[in-house]
Amino acid sequence: MKQTSLAARYARALAEVVRENNLLEATAQELEALSRLYLGSKEFRDFLLNPAYPTPIRKKGLAEVAKLTRASQPAMRLLEILLVNGRMELLPEVSESFRKIEEDTRGRVSVELTTARPLDSGQHKQVEASLERFTGRKVRLMPRVDPAVLGGARTRIGTVVYDGTVATLLEKLKQQLLGER
Repeated sequence: MKQTSLAARYARALAEVVRENNLLEATAQELEALSRLYLGSKEFRDFLLNPAYPTPIRKKGLAEVAKLTRASQPAMRLLEILLVNGRMELLPEVSESFRKIEEDTRGRVSVELTTARPLDSGQHKQVEASLERFTGRKVRLMPRVDPAVLGGARTRIGTVVYDGTVATLLEKLKQQLLGER
């Protein structure tokens, strides 16, 4: 269940703490890594969410993970607060909200680009420059590879998707041909 406004409050509070030390980017990366770990490990997630384990035991386990991942003190403190308040499930949303704050502060936007094959460095720079002209902002390009797109690209900027993939074009052509029978 999404609790976006609550996650955004946690993210804003953390941003206020790290902004003065110019650690927005580093903290955003930490939160994304911790969120991937949380979502990617059922055992870790179950341990943190299971009230059968006393809170001090879960805090100790969380501290060990933070030490292994070299999480900063502010990120660790956020994790402890989420754990103690029974809000650990908000970590992925807090991470997303925090990244949005970081991007807004830096005048940047994340763009997810899905292609059939990985881009080489020249293509990456060319696409990034094109997207910067299109958005009018600095771009953090997040390339994804999905062979199912066949060719072309699918670009997601915020909630808007621009789909120029061969797979989508073929599907549209199929619908036109079937509709004209």
